[in-house]
Amino acid sequence: PAADRNGIASLADDQNSFGPAQDEYDFDYSTSDPAYTAAELGYPLGDLNWFPDLKAKWELGIDLTTAVTGIDALPKNFSLDQNYPNPFNPTTKIEYTVPSQLKIKLEVFDILGRHIITLVDDVQAPGKYKVDFDGSKLSSGVYIYKLSTQNQLLTKKMMLLK
Repeated sequence: PAADRNGIASLADDQNSFGPAQDEYDFDYSTSDPAYTAAELGYPLGDLNWFPDLKAKWELGIDLTTAVTGIDALPKNFSLDQNYPNPFNPTTKIEYTVPSQLKIKLEVFDILGRHIITLVDDVQAPGKYKVDFDGSKLSSGVYIYKLSTQNQLLTKKMMLLK
C-alpha cells in the first residue's frame, strides 16, 4: 500500500486488505454512544463498578432518563423559587431544587408563625420539584413557606387574595 505524507499506509490502494490496520481503529466513544446509554433508565451497559457516581445513583433508584442532558443536568444548588402565581387565588405552585438525596420538609405558616400545613416531608432524590398549594380554605393574607433540610433553611412569602 502507498503511504501518505505522514507515513500512514493507505488501504484504499491495497486490494488484499480487509479493513484498517489495527492501530487505525478508534476505541474511544463518547458518553452519548449507545454502548454507554443503551441500558435501562439511561445507565451504561456492563459493570457499574467502572462508574462509581452512576452506581451510587442506581443504588438510590434514580432514573437518569429524566435528566435532559444526563448527569450535568442535575441541580448543583439547593434552592426555593418564588411561588407562581403570586398573589394567588386559590392555588399556586411552589418549585424547589434538591442537589443530592436529602430529607426535605416544605411547610406553610401564617404571618404570625402558626403552622398551616406540611406539603412535603420525605427523602427526595436530586432534581427539580413542583408542589401545588391550595389555599381555598384560608383567609386572604400573607403566608410564609419554608423549605428545610437538616442543614439548610429557605423561606419565601406568598399572598392569597380572595
